[in-house]
Amino acid sequence: MSEIKPDLDSTAPDTAVFVDGVDYDHREARAGLIAAVSAGILALLVVMIIGVYWLYVVAYERIDQQVYSGAPSKELMAIREREEENLHRYSFIDKEKGIVRIPIDRAMEILAADYAAGKVGYNTKTYPAKPEPPGGAAGGDGAAAPAAAPAKQ
Repeated sequence: MSEIKPDLDSTAPDTAVFVDGVDYDHREARAGLIAAVSAGILALLVVMIIGVYWLYVVAYERIDQQVYSGAPSKELMAIREREEENLHRYSFIDKEKGIVRIPIDRAMEILAADYAAGKVGYNTKTYPAKPEPPGGAAGGDGAAAPAAAPAKQ
């Protein structure tokens, strides 16, 4: 039952089992083909990097210039005109409650005069920092209270 080593491989151990027609590939690797495929993959990678750079930097800059370099839209101009009008005129916001809108320049004058006279509507005084009680924010002697034990049934 032991097979005799064929003449093909004189270095095989005595326990080697040979199957007819099965052997390792005796051909050398084709270095030129491997180099060509590697160079092709590298070139494709470089082209993709340059393409992505062009897409995000160059193409979007052109789009931004086309979109934003033109005259402002009529809607935007109307909004800005309405905002400017609201900033510089008197009007009622709520007649029933007596709430009015005054021009921004007049509002700044009134606020500056009130501040100079010390009649501001909000607290501007400074206070010393409140000392922390012993034991932290919870107070007490600093020892944590034990958690309640669950009730036994």
